[in-house]
Amino acid sequence: MSSRIVKVSVRVPATKKDELLALANSWRNANFESDPRGPGWDAKAIHDIARIHYGGLREMFAFHGWPETGSQMMRQVQKRVKQSYGSVESFIERHRTNPNETAKAG
Repeated sequence: MSSRIVKVSVRVPATKKDELLALANSWRNANFESDPRGPGWDAKAIHDIARIHYGGLREMFAFHGWPETGSQMMRQVQKRVKQSYGSVESFIERHRTNPNETAKAG
């Protein structure tokens, strides 16, 4: 069974709304315990690392020599991270195990 999360909208009788919401929350919580990564986890992780280890997205791009500037950075950051590190997970792990290899450490 896949743990992929999808958003669903349904029409239910008003008397069943609270019951359905409680059921949906229990399913979501059960899934979160097995895989806490919800929608946007990767973007949040990248931006947190950029802020903590480099001082911001602009500084992270400059440190890596990535050419994008301004609003282009937002559209290209995941692509650049994957090109340079192989995956977002590898990017996270690299900064967890080698925090001194970042711009702020130098």
